[in-house]
Amino acid sequence: MKIAMLAPTIAPLTSIGGLGDVMRDLSKYLVREDNKVVVLTPDHYGKISKISNKEIYNFQIMYNGAPLNFKVLEVIHPTTNVKIIAFSNEQFNKLDMWDSVKYEIFSEVVLKYLEINKVDCVSGHDWASGLAIAKCHDILNLPTTITIHNEAFKGPIVQYNNFVMTFLELGVKFSDAFNTVSPTHSEEIKSIDFINEQSNLKPFHGILNGIDFENYNSMKITERMSYLCNKLNPKDYGYLENYGPFNALHVKPKIRESWLYEEGINKYIEQWNNIDKNNNSLSGTDVEIYGKLNKQNNNVPLFGMVGRATNQKGFDITLQCFSEILEEHSVQLIMLAKGDEKIEKQLGDFAESYSSNVMSLIGHCMPLTSIIYSSSNWTLAPSLWEPCGLVQIESMAHCTPVIGREIGGLKDTIIPLSPDPINSPNFHEATGVLFKDYNKDGLKWGVEHALNWTYYKIKELCIFLEYSSVKCPEHPLDKGSPLECMMKNCYNHTLKNLSWENNNSVDKYKGLFGGAIYTHNFGNILCKIYGK
Repeated sequence: MKIAMLAPTIAPLTSIGGLGDVMRDLSKYLVREDNKVVVLTPDHYGKISKISNKEIYNFQIMYNGAPLNFKVLEVIHPTTNVKIIAFSNEQFNKLDMWDSVKYEIFSEVVLKYLEINKVDCVSGHDWASGLAIAKCHDILNLPTTITIHNEAFKGPIVQYNNFVMTFLELGVKFSDAFNTVSPTHSEEIKSIDFINEQSNLKPFHGILNGIDFENYNSMKITERMSYLCNKLNPKDYGYLENYGPFNALHVKPKIRESWLYEEGINKYIEQWNNIDKNNNSLSGTDVEIYGKLNKQNNNVPLFGMVGRATNQKGFDITLQCFSEILEEHSVQLIMLAKGDEKIEKQLGDFAESYSSNVMSLIGHCMPLTSIIYSSSNWTLAPSLWEPCGLVQIESMAHCTPVIGREIGGLKDTIIPLSPDPINSPNFHEATGVLFKDYNKDGLKWGVEHALNWTYYKIKELCIFLEYSSVKCPEHPLDKGSPLECMMKNCYNHTLKNLSWENNNSVDKYKGLFGGAIYTHNFGNILCKIYGK
């Protein structure tokens, strides 16, 4: 199949967040499955036009009666070799990445490009592609799909073809098939009347996201950080070593010691902030540091949290929960976030209040995520809702188990520790803890369940652990401990079940596209035949 993917962002060229990672990796693995893929995307802030490119067209569109001239640039993605078509106009480029006007204009340039370059199917992603999908279906008569990455963001309400709808709703309405990014979430959003109605009219699926395990796992930390930083060699700032499930128990504490206690992370951030991020293809912002982690010992549990600073990600209940946890347990917490200024301030203030045991890093710096995952004993993912989420998958790829809420993609990706590990032990497969209620008590149960069975109650598990590892461990970081078992599970589970290479999601996307083509070409005929 020849597929045009409409990508609002794509990592690492214009990406901030998981959507760009999915656009990069899904297109890579679709090509690997012998599909012809072209990624259509805006030239946000002129970033793509600053790298090697070929101008293949120069055409004009009309927007609100005014002519706009666009350069159409062909670029080869620097890591996947997938062809990217970037639409570039100086005023258009300067618009905010999520300005709805940008995507009204984007819909017109996509239409113009696909009039000239025919494809078998157009695959839109998130609300920003919705209007373009409607026009490709309605005007060009092309088979279309749209993937809902987060239904909470629908875009503005516009009038198109006698329909008054949000961008996302138009994309779903005019698609021949649609999906969201995990099986559980596909069932959750059927509670939305419009989604439920459309799911009864056309194919609707939950196709789980994945990660590119070839490049994103604990065995590739040094390469990944060096590539993303471009000018920064991470080994200049602290101890760093690629590791796997066989030696995570020994390497992770060394990374934590060097980067967090000996303050390698402070020196790194100082240099990171000096990089001119507007003049290269690196996505990121400066990072502000609040609080610090004083050295205690590497047996003190460290919890990490990475995510957009939004209400969705559970920062409110995290601060409520840890205001109690820090008083009742000897633990530490490190957070990396960027987004809502109010939440950013709360994270900074919290770290300053518990300085020596809490550090908040406010900014977007992808290389630091690997340091946090590798240093932490547990990662927090207490989302209010979560279509899929990549944080928990990335964490497990670094041999770090996850405490997450039992919803959406978190439920579909984390194998939870048994609520009763003595009578129903599952340390041979568990990769985290799942809790149900979205409040501080729900999260606190998850945190204390993790602490109990990987730190405090190891002796109670001795019969099971002796059966598994011959010798009963005495300390949390001993060989054969519950935490080591879960570290190994995390890595292996991610490789076998959550990577684009192995999770069969690429085949499901091919089925989605094939279903859209079939529905588009034959659906009306079948409806007439069967009277539907």
